[in-house]
Formats: sequence, structure tokens, C-alpha cells
Amino acid sequence: MRPYDEALAQLLNDVGSVATASNATESVSLLDAVSRVLAEDICSPNNVPPKDNSAMDGYALRLNEANEQGQWQVVATRLAGDASALTVGPGEAVRIMTGAEVPDGADTVIMQEEIIRDGDSISLASEQGVSAHKVAENIRPVGNDIKEGRVIVAKGTRIDASHLGLIASVGINTVSVYRRPVVAVISTGDELIEPGQPLPAGSIYNSNRYFLLPMLEKLGCEIIDYGTLKDDQALFERVFKEASEKADFVITTGGVSVGDADYVKPVLDALGNIDFWKVAIKPGKPFACGRLSKDDTQKAGYLLGLPGNPVSAIVTFMLLARPAIQQFSGQAAEPLAFLPGRVTQDVRKRPGRMDFQRAHYVMGEDGRLKVTPFNSQSSGVLSSIAESNCFMVLDREQGSLEAGAKVKILPFREWL
Repeated sequence: MRPYDEALAQLLNDVGSVATASNATESVSLLDAVSRVLAEDICSPNNVPPKDNSAMDGYALRLNEANEQGQWQVVATRLAGDASALTVGPGEAVRIMTGAEVPDGADTVIMQEEIIRDGDSISLASEQGVSAHKVAENIRPVGNDIKEGRVIVAKGTRIDASHLGLIASVGINTVSVYRRPVVAVISTGDELIEPGQPLPAGSIYNSNRYFLLPMLEKLGCEIIDYGTLKDDQALFERVFKEASEKADFVITTGGVSVGDADYVKPVLDALGNIDFWKVAIKPGKPFACGRLSKDDTQKAGYLLGLPGNPVSAIVTFMLLARPAIQQFSGQAAEPLAFLPGRVTQDVRKRPGRMDFQRAHYVMGEDGRLKVTPFNSQSSGVLSSIAESNCFMVLDREQGSLEAGAKVKILPFREWL
């Protein structure tokens, strides 16, 4: 069995990136760019804000030249969006609204709550007078948020709503992105029945398909859904070959173990090359991967054969398939973000495989993360994923733990 780190490193090395393809990029509008991966740095063509502006509703004035009494005459009002010529002279003030450009000559904005107004005359409310305020108070200087020429979103970033708002704020309406990875999804097994259909004796409902498709959509993939294949080796060969000619990845669930009807591994071996088969993790040991062609120069889908047990399937997708698809799509590397915690109860584990136990963590009163494993760690108990928010990660040679022991956790809810 391959250790997890070695298996992932080989997988990433073999998969490569769409960035090396000749037709790797396309230009799309901002609203079509969500979940796409940037193919180039986005640099701001201008300063944000483009001019000094007011951070408060108040009065723009010349504090540096204020008289001893701290009194000014209001000579105008400026609203946000007003760019007409306006200069503040000594002893003058302009009523100004949040976001409005600061008039020429003004060096400070005093918020309205700190002003006493009598007709067109204003004075400072504080008994300390002018000394209670500082020059440049409540002014957002030009380029305070973004300087012209600055990289605001880096190449390899998967675009989310915050990036869209940031890119729009500098006036850019189209971006260059990598093309979407094409992923063919195939469920396998005579026993699988789609939800909503009567359930014959000996059958189970196909749950794997219903977590795979939305997780692939979240990764920005173009999906080809082949549904469920019955256990027939000739059928597997035909469909796998067809899928490999259309897709960058062919993801299967089930059929990767050593049973009489487990055809994924022998079909992969017949059509192409197996990179590795078993990974030293629990759950998820049977994981087949390789190229669906024996000709390295021929474009062919890369097969990722996930186990059939629901928890094993989702764990191997998260830990192996997901990073491979992310890298292929051009996304910058995203290392696993482990957090430290303490387990609330005794934990059983035998050395030999890296264990990803489903668990739920909360912040304790002492400021430490408290981690409670789900009551069943069976690979067929899908509720252990639905009711958990992290994996408790136990290294290969780690044995059992006592309550209170330190552990590392891997939050996963954001991936679902």
C-alpha cells in the first residue's frame, strides 16, 4: 500500500495541469467567472479610491489653519458623486457626505456628531477645541484600498464572490480563465438503485452520485454523468473507452476491490496503465488510478477509481481526487490546513494505516478545540460525514489514544 503523502504526490505529478494545453484559456465576463480559475494576474488599472474621499458624514475644512475659536462658515454641500470644482478657503467648511470627494484645500473631515451648527456657522463640540482633532482625520486617501498597478487577484485563484466584487471595483469586466476540467462520473454495481425507485431485496440506493456531482460542480467542472453501469466487464471497457475520449478525468465509484465483480482495476489494466491501486489510509484503501490509454502521446482521461462504500468514496474524493482536479484546473496549491485539538474520549486505532476518523470539534471554554469522534467509524455509515465537521487525522504508526490527548484535525465542511 502507498502511504498517503506518496500516493498524492505521484497522483499530482501524473495528472499535470490544463495550463500546458494549447487551448487552455478563454475570456469570460465577470458574472460567468464564479468558480473559474484565473489564468493571469489581475492588476488594477487605477487607484481605489481615485481621489481622497470622506469616511464620514460631516464637514470638510482646513484644520491646520483653524482659528483659536475653532469656528468656520459653511459655504457649500458636497454629495457622493459630485465632482464639480470646489475649493475650501481659510475659515470655510463644506458639508460633506460619506464617500464624497474631499474638496481642494480641505485637510480634515470632522464628523457631524462632533460639530455644533448655528445657521451657516459651525464650531467644535469638544471643550478641547482644535486639539481634540488631527489633520487628515476621517479622510480616505487616494489609493488607500488599492494602488494602481497592484496585483489584486493572483493567477491560479479560484474566483469567488469577493474576488468578483474586488475586480469590479477597479473597472474590469472580463477575465482570462482556464477552461473547465471535463469529468465523467460513473457509478458501478448491480445492486445500485436510484432514489425514488422501489428498492428490491438485496439492493441499495446510489448515494455516492449525489455527493460527487455537487462537489464537482463546486470545483467548476464540466460534468458528463453516465449514471450507473451494471457489473459487466465488456460494458465497462466500452463505456470507459468512450468516457476517456471525452473527459480529462473518469471518476468511478465501486468495483475497485478484489471481488468477482470488481472490474475497474482489470479494465484499467487492459485499456491503459495503473499508477497505483491501494493507499494506506482508513477508510479508503482500495483506490485505483491511472491513464486509460497505453499510448502516452494520446489524449485519454485519467481514471480515479473510488471505493464503493459511501464514506470511503467521499474520503478518497476529498483527499486524492479533489486536489488532483484542483491542480489540473490551474488552481494554486492548497495545502491541507490541520488544526490542533484535544480528544474528549478514548480513541481506538491500530498502527498500519493513516486514519481519517470523522469527528466534530467545538471551541472549549479554555480556548482549545475539543474533538469528539463520531460514534461509528464504519465506512458504510454516511451519517458520520453528514454529522461531523472534521477528520481527526491519526498517523500511520499511531496507536490508540486516551481522552485529553492532543490530535490534529482537518475541517472539511467547506468542501461539501
